Amino acid sequence: MVSNWFFKISGTALILSGAAYAIDTALDAYLPASSPGLGALVPLLGLLGFPGFWLSLKTGPRDGLALGALVLGMLGLAGLVIVTFLNNRLFPDLPPDTRMQILTAIRPELLVIGLTFLASALCLLPVALRSDRRNALGAVLYALGAIPVSLPPLMPPQLVNAGGLAVAAGLILWGIGLIAGAEARSAAAVPARA
Repeated sequence: MVSNWFFKISGTALILSGAAYAIDTALDAYLPASSPGLGALVPLLGLLGFPGFWLSLKTGPRDGLALGALVLGMLGLAGLVIVTFLNNRLFPDLPPDTRMQILTAIRPELLVIGLTFLASALCLLPVALRSDRRNALGAVLYALGAIPVSLPPLMPPQLVNAGGLAVAAGLILWGIGLIAGAEARSAAAVPARA
């Protein structure tokens, strides 16, 4: 059996991931070039938090869609570690022409990472819809937000920002659900006093 502490740590990581994403997105939208690079933390915290979230979905051992969502999610987040590092730590210090040269050279990889992230969100949606309402709402927000976030060259910046906020809200909802579930299990395990 998985410890309640594992779910609390996973939930905290998802809340911090969502909060970092929301703050980074808002700063990028309203005060360009002022973000301290919080976006680089989002996929790292997601990698820490998502295993607990997937375990909380209580899918069967033969649920191929849930397993596919987990594998694609981990691959997508691992790829996003690279993308967010470039966007938040490296690109701000480079001249625009150098940035464009790098982006042109790695365009196929960026497309694969974006499509993997999108596929993971879309696979996770039906799995989470079978769960409680909080997980279902988080999955809808996450999947809808993943569409513009995963395909930024094809979307207007305002839609990418709105997508980022939707993904952030989904992460925060899932994190709250993990912590609340762990608290409820802990309370239920304490014997009542006579």
